[in-house]
Amino acid sequence: MVTQVPVAHDVEARETLPLPPGPYDLRVADLRVQWPDGEIVGLGDTELVLPAGRRLALVGAGRVGTSALAAVLLRFIDYEGTVTLGGVELRDLAGEDVRRVIGLCARDTRVSPATVAANVRAARPDADEEEVADALRRAGLTLPPDTAVNEETIAGADRQRLALARALLADVPILILEDPVTERDVLTAAKDRTLLLITHQAAIPGAEPILRHMDEVVMLGDLP
Repeated sequence: MVTQVPVAHDVEARETLPLPPGPYDLRVADLRVQWPDGEIVGLGDTELVLPAGRRLALVGAGRVGTSALAAVLLRFIDYEGTVTLGGVELRDLAGEDVRRVIGLCARDTRVSPATVAANVRAARPDADEEEVADALRRAGLTLPPDTAVNEETIAGADRQRLALARALLADVPILILEDPVTERDVLTAAKDRTLLLITHQAAIPGAEPILRHMDEVVMLGDLP
Protein backbone atom coordinates (compact mmCIF):
# COMPACT_ATOMS: atom_id res chain seq x y z
CA MET A 1 0.00 0.00 0.00
CA VAL A 2 1.06 3.62 -0.42
CA THR A 3 2.45 5.23 2.72
CA GLN A 4 4.35 8.37 3.60
CA VAL A 5 6.67 8.94 6.57
CA PRO A 6 9.75 11.07 7.19
CA VAL A 7 12.29 8.83 5.47
CA ALA A 8 15.94 9.08 6.45
CA HIS A 9 17.36 6.78 3.79
CA ASP A 10 16.54 3.55 2.03
CA VAL A 11 17.44 0.31 3.73
CA GLU A 12 20.47 -1.31 2.15
CA ALA A 13 19.82 -4.39 0.03
CA ARG A 14 20.59 -7.65 1.78
CA GLU A 15 19.50 -11.25 1.70
CA THR A 16 16.12 -11.59 3.33
CA LEU A 17 14.05 -14.27 5.01
CA PRO A 18 10.53 -15.20 3.94
CA LEU A 19 7.67 -13.52 5.76
CA PRO A 20 6.58 -15.74 8.67
CA PRO A 21 2.97 -16.94 8.77
CA GLY A 22 0.43 -14.99 10.80
CA PRO A 23 -1.03 -14.09 13.18
CA TYR A 24 1.65 -11.42 13.62
CA ASP A 25 2.94 -10.05 16.89
CA LEU A 26 5.28 -7.06 17.18
CA ARG A 27 8.06 -6.42 19.70
CA VAL A 28 10.25 -3.30 19.88
CA ALA A 29 13.10 -2.92 22.40
CA ASP A 30 16.17 -0.67 22.73
CA LEU A 31 15.30 1.11 19.48
CA ARG A 32 17.83 3.64 18.16
CA VAL A 33 17.88 5.31 14.75
CA GLN A 34 20.43 7.63 13.19
CA TRP A 35 19.06 10.27 10.82
CA PRO A 36 21.19 11.48 7.87
CA ASP A 37 22.20 14.62 9.80
CA GLY A 38 23.75 12.41 12.46
CA GLU A 39 21.08 12.90 15.11
CA ILE A 40 20.37 9.71 17.04
CA VAL A 41 16.83 9.20 18.28
CA GLY A 42 14.94 6.32 19.82
CA LEU A 43 12.47 5.17 22.43
CA GLY A 44 14.92 4.97 25.33
CA ASP A 45 14.29 1.95 27.52
CA THR A 46 10.65 1.71 26.44
CA GLU A 47 9.70 -1.79 25.27
CA LEU A 48 6.60 -2.27 23.15
CA VAL A 49 4.89 -5.65 22.87
CA LEU A 50 1.86 -6.04 20.63
CA PRO A 51 0.31 -9.49 20.41
CA ALA A 52 -2.01 -9.94 17.45
CA GLY A 53 -5.19 -7.93 17.92
CA ARG A 54 -3.84 -5.64 20.67
CA ARG A 55 -4.55 -1.90 20.71
CA LEU A 56 -1.61 0.13 22.00
CA ALA A 57 -1.35 3.92 22.16
CA LEU A 58 2.08 5.55 22.14
CA VAL A 59 1.85 9.12 23.43
CA GLY A 60 4.83 11.40 22.82
CA ALA A 61 5.56 15.06 23.42
CA GLY A 62 7.49 15.33 20.14
CA ARG A 63 7.44 13.62 16.77
CA VAL A 64 11.09 12.61 16.42
CA GLY A 65 11.07 9.27 18.22
CA THR A 66 7.64 8.23 17.03
CA SER A 67 8.45 9.21 13.42
CA ALA A 68 11.56 7.05 13.63
CA LEU A 69 9.46 4.15 14.93
CA ALA A 70 7.02 4.44 12.01
CA ALA A 71 9.89 4.56 9.49
CA VAL A 72 11.49 1.49 11.08
CA LEU A 73 8.27 -0.53 11.19
CA LEU A 74 7.69 0.16 7.50
CA ARG A 75 11.30 -0.87 6.68
CA PHE A 76 12.23 2.54 5.28
CA ILE A 77 15.20 2.96 7.60
CA ASP A 78 17.74 0.77 9.39
CA TYR A 79 17.92 0.65 13.15
CA GLU A 80 19.77 -0.61 16.19
CA GLY A 81 18.02 -2.70 18.81
CA THR A 82 15.34 -5.35 18.48
CA VAL A 83 12.25 -5.13 16.30
CA THR A 84 10.54 -8.44 15.55
CA LEU A 85 7.51 -9.35 13.45
CA GLY A 86 6.17 -12.81 14.15
CA GLY A 87 9.40 -13.61 15.98
CA VAL A 88 11.62 -12.67 13.01
CA GLU A 89 13.96 -9.64 13.18
CA LEU A 90 12.49 -6.96 10.95
CA ARG A 91 15.84 -6.13 9.33
CA ASP A 92 15.92 -9.70 7.98
CA LEU A 93 12.65 -9.26 6.07
CA ALA A 94 12.11 -7.59 2.70
CA GLY A 95 10.48 -4.17 2.93
CA GLU A 96 7.77 -5.02 0.41
CA ASP A 97 6.83 -8.10 2.45
CA VAL A 98 6.68 -6.09 5.67
CA ARG A 99 4.46 -3.45 4.05
CA ARG A 100 1.95 -6.14 3.09
CA VAL A 101 1.49 -6.73 6.80
CA ILE A 102 2.02 -3.27 8.34
CA GLY A 103 0.32 -0.13 7.03
CA LEU A 104 0.39 3.54 8.00
CA CYS A 105 -2.55 5.91 8.27
CA ALA A 106 -1.21 9.46 8.66
CA ARG A 107 -2.55 12.97 8.09
CA ASP A 108 0.24 13.73 5.61
CA THR A 109 -0.38 10.66 3.45
CA ARG A 110 0.58 11.15 -0.19
CA VAL A 111 -2.24 12.16 -2.55
CA SER A 112 -1.81 11.64 -6.30
CA PRO A 113 -3.45 13.97 -8.86
CA ALA A 114 -6.26 11.54 -9.68
CA THR A 115 -9.74 10.61 -8.48
CA VAL A 116 -10.49 9.57 -4.92
CA ALA A 117 -11.15 6.03 -6.16
CA ALA A 118 -7.81 5.85 -7.98
CA ASN A 119 -5.97 7.04 -4.88
CA VAL A 120 -7.63 4.39 -2.74
CA ARG A 121 -7.18 1.66 -5.35
CA ALA A 122 -3.41 2.25 -5.23
CA ALA A 123 -3.49 0.01 -2.14
CA ARG A 124 -4.90 -2.89 -4.18
CA PRO A 125 -5.05 -2.31 -7.95
CA ASP A 126 -7.30 -5.33 -8.58
CA ALA A 127 -10.08 -4.01 -6.32
CA ASP A 128 -13.43 -3.44 -8.03
CA GLU A 129 -15.65 -0.36 -7.68
CA GLU A 130 -17.81 -1.93 -4.98
CA GLU A 131 -14.78 -2.81 -2.83
CA VAL A 132 -13.39 0.72 -3.19
CA ALA A 133 -16.76 2.26 -2.32
CA ASP A 134 -17.04 0.01 0.75
CA ALA A 135 -13.58 1.05 1.96
CA LEU A 136 -14.51 4.73 1.54
CA ARG A 137 -17.76 4.21 3.44
CA ARG A 138 -16.08 2.42 6.33
CA ALA A 139 -13.38 5.09 6.50
CA GLY A 140 -16.02 7.83 6.68
CA LEU A 141 -14.76 9.70 3.60
CA THR A 142 -17.82 11.33 2.04
CA LEU A 143 -16.15 12.66 -1.13
CA PRO A 144 -17.62 10.90 -4.20
CA PRO A 145 -15.23 8.28 -5.66
CA ASP A 146 -14.97 10.14 -8.97
CA THR A 147 -13.89 13.41 -7.31
CA ALA A 148 -10.55 14.68 -8.65
CA VAL A 149 -8.09 15.43 -5.83
CA ASN A 150 -4.45 16.42 -5.40
CA GLU A 151 -2.07 17.56 -2.66
CA GLU A 152 -3.72 21.00 -2.51
CA THR A 153 -7.40 20.05 -2.63
CA ILE A 154 -7.58 17.44 0.13
CA ALA A 155 -6.15 17.92 3.60
CA GLY A 156 -6.65 17.31 7.30
CA ALA A 157 -9.27 14.77 8.30
CA ASP A 158 -10.19 13.86 4.71
CA ARG A 159 -6.57 13.13 3.85
CA GLN A 160 -6.26 10.82 6.85
CA ARG A 161 -9.53 9.07 6.00
CA LEU A 162 -8.25 8.55 2.48
CA ALA A 163 -5.24 6.79 4.03
CA LEU A 164 -7.58 4.77 6.25
CA ALA A 165 -9.63 3.71 3.22
CA ARG A 166 -6.40 2.49 1.58
CA ALA A 167 -5.51 0.49 4.69
CA LEU A 168 -8.98 -1.04 4.86
CA LEU A 169 -8.84 -1.99 1.18
CA ALA A 170 -5.39 -3.55 1.60
CA ASP A 171 -6.68 -5.30 4.75
CA VAL A 172 -3.34 -5.08 6.55
CA PRO A 173 -3.30 -7.02 9.86
CA ILE A 174 -1.22 -4.33 11.63
CA LEU A 175 -2.02 -0.63 11.29
CA ILE A 176 -0.15 2.43 12.55
CA LEU A 177 -2.63 5.26 13.08
CA GLU A 178 -1.16 8.72 13.68
CA ASP A 179 -3.12 11.42 15.54
CA PRO A 180 -6.63 10.13 14.79
CA VAL A 181 -9.39 12.68 14.35
CA THR A 182 -12.32 10.93 16.03
CA GLU A 183 -13.25 7.87 18.09
CA ARG A 184 -14.93 6.47 14.98
CA ASP A 185 -11.64 6.51 13.09
CA VAL A 186 -9.95 4.57 15.90
CA LEU A 187 -12.67 1.94 16.17
CA THR A 188 -12.77 1.48 12.39
CA ALA A 189 -8.98 1.13 12.20
CA ALA A 190 -8.84 -1.32 15.11
CA LYS A 191 -11.54 -3.68 13.91
CA ASP A 192 -10.09 -7.18 13.40
CA ARG A 193 -6.48 -5.99 13.41
CA THR A 194 -3.57 -4.94 15.61
CA LEU A 195 -3.46 -1.18 16.17
CA LEU A 196 -0.50 1.00 17.11
CA LEU A 197 -1.89 4.46 17.74
CA ILE A 198 0.71 7.24 17.76
CA THR A 199 -0.55 10.50 19.20
CA HIS A 200 0.79 13.78 20.53
CA GLN A 201 -2.59 14.92 21.86
CA ALA A 202 -2.90 13.45 25.36
CA ALA A 203 -2.88 16.91 26.98
CA ILE A 204 -5.52 18.23 24.57
CA PRO A 205 -9.22 18.08 25.59
CA GLY A 206 -10.97 15.35 23.64
CA ALA A 207 -8.07 12.88 23.55
CA GLU A 208 -9.25 10.85 26.53
CA PRO A 209 -12.29 9.33 24.72
CA ILE A 210 -9.91 8.05 22.05
CA LEU A 211 -7.38 6.61 24.47
CA ARG A 212 -10.03 4.77 26.47
CA HIS A 213 -10.42 2.36 23.55
CA MET A 214 -6.81 1.22 23.89
CA ASP A 215 -5.67 -1.91 25.72
CA GLU A 216 -2.50 -0.08 26.82
CA VAL A 217 -1.25 3.51 26.80
CA VAL A 218 2.54 4.14 26.85
CA MET A 219 3.76 7.65 27.65
CA LEU A 220 7.03 8.93 26.16
CA GLY A 221 8.85 11.86 27.74
CA ASP A 222 7.25 14.95 29.24
CA LEU A 223 3.98 16.16 27.80
CA PRO A 224 3.55 19.85 26.99
